[in-house]
Amino acid sequence: MSLKRKYKRTLSPNYTLYEQAVDLYLYENNPDKALRILLKLAKANYNKAFGEIGVIIYREKHDIEKAEKWFVKAEKVGALLEEATYEYGMLHYLEKDDWETGLSYLFKAAEQGYKLAYGDIATILYLHKSDINEAERWFEKAEKEECILAPAAFFYGQLLMLERDDWEKSEKLFKQSAKEGFIPAYAEYASVLYINKNNVDEAEEYFNKAEENNCLPAPHAYNYGELLIKERNEVEKGNKYLDLAEADGY
Repeated sequence: MSLKRKYKRTLSPNYTLYEQAVDLYLYENNPDKALRILLKLAKANYNKAFGEIGVIIYREKHDIEKAEKWFVKAEKVGALLEEATYEYGMLHYLEKDDWETGLSYLFKAAEQGYKLAYGDIATILYLHKSDINEAERWFEKAEKEECILAPAAFFYGQLLMLERDDWEKSEKLFKQSAKEGFIPAYAEYASVLYINKNNVDEAEEYFNKAEENNCLPAPHAYNYGELLIKERNEVEKGNKYLDLAEADGY
């Protein structure tokens, strides 16, 4: 007991405030209060707060310029922790269209043990480096750790379908991605459902969702047209989608 009391007395007030801010953000869904505390800590030169400020400003405020300033400040003092490293990498990738710099930070985050980086590393390797084997390895790492998010699930599904001819597993990944609201997955999942004839009703539902979100590329428009004609006997409406697909060069 005395050792615990001694340990508690050694905790600095700044550390206690930092932990409180992290809890407010992660567990109490109160980013504004967390940010106020972290900014006070930053003013007192508590370096660990710098990267966390960048994370909240990027995620919650979507202020790219201000978030980057805090990430840079954290990196300069060696306080860019794994989550901030990941978010800084995603900022480069998604906001600055700089996948190479983004990938370098994601690798650093992964080396620090930040598992959410795995799927994004795989996605960049697949889309931008066409390194199928290495991308698949990182997708598998993300899957094993149960941390494959909707966008990565979608691109992993594409890799398996197009490169490995594994339609069964790709369908599961498209389903996960679509159910989690990743819009590009709607049409892909709908097409796989229709082609495999697993569930025509659900396929139609997701074709509609894709159309509502203006994300129905030509091959999927064609599949939707075929479904309407063959399964619903809606020839006029089906032909409209076939014409759209043809107009887009399919």
